[in-house]
Amino acid sequence: MFSRMLLLVVLATGIASAQTKGVTVDDFVGTWNIELMSHQIALVIEKQDATKVTATMMMMGRDVPLKGEIADKTLTLVGVKSDFDAVPQHGGVAASNGPNAKPIVMSLLDDGTLSGEMMTNKGPVKWTGEKLKTRKRPQ
Repeated sequence: MFSRMLLLVVLATGIASAQTKGVTVDDFVGTWNIELMSHQIALVIEKQDATKVTATMMMMGRDVPLKGEIADKTLTLVGVKSDFDAVPQHGGVAASNGPNAKPIVMSLLDDGTLSGEMMTNKGPVKWTGEKLKTRKRPQ
């Protein structure tokens, strides 16, 4: 009887720990298709170390470099200033990288999609994203 109870406790503990698996940087790495105010935006996230990433957001013909860090189930990205941003005639993304810039915050949902929020000129906007699946090449 005692051994059955012990077995049930061990099994229950294993199931509970599997359900509370922590989210890691690896879960965010990849190419994401984001839907924001009826616009499609690509977000490519690359791992730097266990908690840090670099990313590129591709929208409206521009590549916006980002860097970020994971905490709990949340990834926060901020703009990375480049030399291109400093040249006004190029219409760079300096505004998104300035001292008052708001971070892009996203969470990984249980179904594997992203849910996030970013600041636009119309205020904060919520968005969703799906990870693009890699296609297998025919052999």
